[in-house]
Amino acid sequence: MRESGSKHGMNAARFGDNGAGTAEAGPVKSRQAEQGTVWVDGKGAIGELLAAAGLKRLGADSRPGASDVIVRLSGERTGCVDKKGGAAAGHAGTWTWNAAAGAVGSLSAAELDRRLAREGLAAALQSGGAIGGNAGWRHRVGAPGTLRAPSQTYVVTVFGLDAPIVRPEPGEHASGRELARRLGRASARAIYALGLEFGTVTWQIDGSGRRGVIVGLDIEIGEPDEAGARSLAEAASAFAARWAEEAADGTPEALIGADPEFVMLTDAGRIVPASRYFGPGERTGSDSVFVRGVQRWPLAELRPRPSREPAALAQRIRRLLQEASARTAGAGLRWRAGAAPVKGLPLGGHLHFSGIALTAERLRALDNALALPLRLLEPNGAGRRRPRYGALGDVRTKSHGGFEYRTPPSWLVSPRLALGVLSLAKLAVEHSREMRDGRPLDDDALRDAFYEGRLAPLRRAAAAVRGALESLPAYARHGEAISFLFDAIEAGKVWDESEDIRRKWRIPE
Repeated sequence: MRESGSKHGMNAARFGDNGAGTAEAGPVKSRQAEQGTVWVDGKGAIGELLAAAGLKRLGADSRPGASDVIVRLSGERTGCVDKKGGAAAGHAGTWTWNAAAGAVGSLSAAELDRRLAREGLAAALQSGGAIGGNAGWRHRVGAPGTLRAPSQTYVVTVFGLDAPIVRPEPGEHASGRELARRLGRASARAIYALGLEFGTVTWQIDGSGRRGVIVGLDIEIGEPDEAGARSLAEAASAFAARWAEEAADGTPEALIGADPEFVMLTDAGRIVPASRYFGPGERTGSDSVFVRGVQRWPLAELRPRPSREPAALAQRIRRLLQEASARTAGAGLRWRAGAAPVKGLPLGGHLHFSGIALTAERLRALDNALALPLRLLEPNGAGRRRPRYGALGDVRTKSHGGFEYRTPPSWLVSPRLALGVLSLAKLAVEHSREMRDGRPLDDDALRDAFYEGRLAPLRRAAAAVRGALESLPAYARHGEAISFLFDAIEAGKVWDESEDIRRKWRIPE
């Protein structure tokens, strides 16, 4: 599992790779800390644990900087708070964790159930945790029936996008590790979807370990057992170390990869398995889906070598398309991409990042700068794939230490769309700090609009995102590619999923 000891969440061991651990800084002459400091604001056992893990205590005379993080615990606080209960007074730009805790804590159980269901997470908070109805994991939402007895209750602690504690431990066997992974990922998504950075999620899981429902949610971290305290401390110290490392290095530079998909059809509209032409492990390869329990390989998937430059990555994608077209020459096939060019077969345009840390702030920047504009460019009906596919904040860590952003559909529709998407991705992940005031999806009403497909408020939100992007000094390098997308949004255009993608790419069919 993870080298950091934080076993069950979305963040990989890369946060602790520099070995910073829980080492304390030397004597401090003033309370102005070095850039990139993570503070803890709150007393009690969790406050003591986080301070012992290396987070700095926020006091009345502390002066957090714009590159700092404040982990704000519920209950009695130690820091200087403004009259509105926001970040430490006079420190604009500081990222305050669980700043939305008050608003979330005031929601009714029915509203929490609704918001979680919108994101594809089954919850039964309104019924006091009663089990029944359409309870299921995100990828099983809508499956009929009740949880099968016997059921097991699990309590998951989320810290950032990590889930360092799952109690009881599901076990070290393969099925137990898989259940822990799924619990951690789903719990982190629940906390993220509510606009929080930490909290506790309680699940009830059926005897198969494949169906579950959220029966409890807390905006606080409960006092852990001894092993849990170690895992939480390791997660906190690893996050603080990586955050300080990025702040010291200045603007991070991401290595960007992708694995966009397309599907091949006969003139009669029948799917031709990609595995007929491309092997599963090739640069131009095939990807599988399960149809009624049977594994099939209908999807073609491009796996270009990653690059730091969007234009270079787009050119590598073009070369792979050319090679693929040569291998299918004379077959009379039509290639399609987009969100759902074939009914029942949604396509992905997943993006891979390494060299940067996965944080909730970075993930929110991707949702706003990338998922929101693409939502407006996809054709009518494409939203039906959500929330099972294309949900906001859909991310997975990778064994190489990076992460995969899985929300976008396939953007292989045209080379200009592809370059625009890759350029947006670069700005979002490298400038997520500067994007913090350009995130309209932080407003829950706009998340409703995103899933419901209400275009008018989404267009206004996209205009705000465009303004935030254009204010970035780095925008000039990528402005032409990005403005093409936003100009299309303003004109009310959508992409065409019925056209052979090779025509736009100018590749012989």
